[in-house]
Amino acid sequence: MSWAAGTAAGTLISNSATLSYATSTFLPATATSNVASFLVDQKINLLVVEVTGSATFVGAGQARAVTTFLVTNLGNAPQGFNLTAALALANPAGAPPFSTNDFSATGLVAYADTNNNGIYDPLIDIATSITTLAADASQKVFVVSDIPTTVLSNQQSVVSLTATATAPATMTALVATLGSDTAAVDFVFSDAAGVASGDIARDAKHSAYAAYLNSGAGLTLIKSVVSVLDPMGSATLMPSAVMTYQIVATLAGTGTANNIVITDPLPANITYLPGSIIVDNIAKTDAADADNAQFITASQTLVISLGNVAPPANFVITFRATIN
Repeated sequence: MSWAAGTAAGTLISNSATLSYATSTFLPATATSNVASFLVDQKINLLVVEVTGSATFVGAGQARAVTTFLVTNLGNAPQGFNLTAALALANPAGAPPFSTNDFSATGLVAYADTNNNGIYDPLIDIATSITTLAADASQKVFVVSDIPTTVLSNQQSVVSLTATATAPATMTALVATLGSDTAAVDFVFSDAAGVASGDIARDAKHSAYAAYLNSGAGLTLIKSVVSVLDPMGSATLMPSAVMTYQIVATLAGTGTANNIVITDPLPANITYLPGSIIVDNIAKTDAADADNAQFITASQTLVISLGNVAPPANFVITFRATIN
């Protein structure tokens, strides 16, 4: 088979040879061979890695705990990828620092980072597969789960993410071309073995481990746009529309989380609406004063100080901003 590297699948490669000669009897002449052509085959290869290299700290009873992976298309054509999150079996060997498995996280679901901002957005990141990923491109994937209330301090749950290559858009399964090279574009599986059970080499899939570690107290932040009001009185996301953002901070587990500070730098294409910070239904000023909330104009950053907090605790922060 034609083992492709960086050349795109389906590329037609053609060449021919030319012979030049002369004799004592005839003038110099040339002869050209036939054209030899072939199509570059499609290389199916991918890589899944855990992003941080360390366990995700959580607290007992924490909802929507998030671990982050990166899926990379190492093939030579766009691919789709089905995503599967699962609990690791027993104590997976050879997977430090994720080899100790003390409890089972529940409700595991894998979500693609749809808006590519690197942060899990529950109202936006709802796709459970990657429909199309270009060759050499990468996509972050979040594994989201709940932590049981019975988990003890320093206990860990190991989970895996498996990505399986599919046809882009249609998400149909791929079948490797067996036997001799054909005249068409063949499918050549060249992926390495992953860590999950049953993930062998050349099976069009790859997997990696991550872990949740109960550090005592765990804090979860979920940010969303809860309302939009445009100049026409509707909810269209257009210039001059006013958006109401909501940040929900949830503290679970045991112990005390000290000096909790939430910072939210706003992008350049929106403008903060002065005097709009509300924390747990209490209006705050924008100044750096005793109400522990402020907006720093120079860096366009919202800063909320919650101090020392013992779980369980829940804080709801809202503010407004205008689309430029």
